[in-house]
Amino acid sequence: MSFRKRGEILSDKNAPKRREVSPRLGPQRDLPARGPPTGPQISIQRNAPPHPQRIVPNTRGIERDMMGLRIGRSPNATLEDNSPLLDTSHPGIRPSPATSQQTTSTGCSDLDKLMGHMGFPLGNSLLIEEESTTDFNSILTKVFAAQGIVHNRVENPAGYKDGNTHIIVLSLNHQIAKELPGVYKGSRKEIKKSKIAEEQSKVTVSNLLESQNHTPKQRDKDLKIAWRYGINDRNGEKAKSGREYDQNETYPNYNHQFDITSTLIPVPTSNEISFISPFLPVVSVLSQVEATIKRHDSKLIRILIPNILHPALYPPKMAQLKEITPLLHGLRSILKKYKTRCVMLSTISTALFSNQPIFMAQIEQLFDGVVVLEPFGQEMLQFLERAYKSQPNKIQHGLVHIKKLPVFSERGEMHVAKSEWAFKNGRKRFEIEEWGIPVEDDDNSQNTQSSTSHTNEHDHDHSHAHTKNIEF
Repeated sequence: MSFRKRGEILSDKNAPKRREVSPRLGPQRDLPARGPPTGPQISIQRNAPPHPQRIVPNTRGIERDMMGLRIGRSPNATLEDNSPLLDTSHPGIRPSPATSQQTTSTGCSDLDKLMGHMGFPLGNSLLIEEESTTDFNSILTKVFAAQGIVHNRVENPAGYKDGNTHIIVLSLNHQIAKELPGVYKGSRKEIKKSKIAEEQSKVTVSNLLESQNHTPKQRDKDLKIAWRYGINDRNGEKAKSGREYDQNETYPNYNHQFDITSTLIPVPTSNEISFISPFLPVVSVLSQVEATIKRHDSKLIRILIPNILHPALYPPKMAQLKEITPLLHGLRSILKKYKTRCVMLSTISTALFSNQPIFMAQIEQLFDGVVVLEPFGQEMLQFLERAYKSQPNKIQHGLVHIKKLPVFSERGEMHVAKSEWAFKNGRKRFEIEEWGIPVEDDDNSQNTQSSTSHTNEHDHDHSHAHTKNIEF
């Protein structure tokens, strides 16, 4: 009796053996190069058109789309900004110590420090909100514009027609150009000292005679007097305070201190500042802004929008999201298009929209940074006046809150600060400093004195009554 395997052919002994096929797996193909293919053959043609689902390599350039991120550049791609880049030798430009991004000053050194970049990063926007009917934010807008005009006149004060900075103001108030503050030159004593120092530095016969008569012993005596009264220490403190605002001495004209009580002379010309009416249609406003930027190529552009949505400066229809959103979105797109040489600052009074939190939240989303000014009420100001009765220069006028900062908040970093900073509007400058509740010592001392006198009188009466009882 003979046994055979299943599937073995009895008649043909020379035929190759077939592989066992499992009924579960179905028919299996032979390995390549082991025999003729059993399946359908694929014909390959060289001149055949590409398959619609087949990936065809591009020999001109590599271009991949990954969740909206485009790597590489196609030959038909065009640059977003074809205008010349900003000159790196611009006096108002310096790298950020945090991100190395090019920044410019807001005109307020304390605000530059608060933003974390020692300035305003290019290609970004900032919204300053004020939570009352006061007008402290107008000082920051004037200082912002004045800083650009001063940068424009640093290199050539006499002929500033071909400057390096241009201001675009979206407002009907042309008086802003005449109300810009001038550069702070110091107090009267400092001005006199500077004039005396300039005269002494000149080479004249009288100065040479004074220097010869000034013996080494007299110089040593002057140094001892200066050391005794701390004159050199005061100068050192001033230098340290100056380094806090500008740590790099290689940018001397980056930031200036402005005197709020003075005006900038001469008044800015039309080549330095441009005004655009907000009553125009949104399309025409955006086209005029972009045309102005293109006309002043290779210049730093500062876009200023003071008191946005104020009823006296804007039409009533702009107080709706469907009207204001296209304007702000268009300005933001222009800002990102010319991000190498544009910044934008805007101010708004939230008291006009106190009952519309969603409206304000939508507007804040269209800005890269948001800073809030909260002025103190009358009771708080009276308390500060009593606490700083002997030091009126320390009286603050409100709190500063940070909702988001340029570049940092876009990266997802939490830079939210509430009631950590306070501002004060002095006679010469707008300052921002750390907030701390002062201690009112005068009332406490008076209360303690009255309580001690009351206890002494009570003890005296008690002792007097006690002596009377003893005598009785």
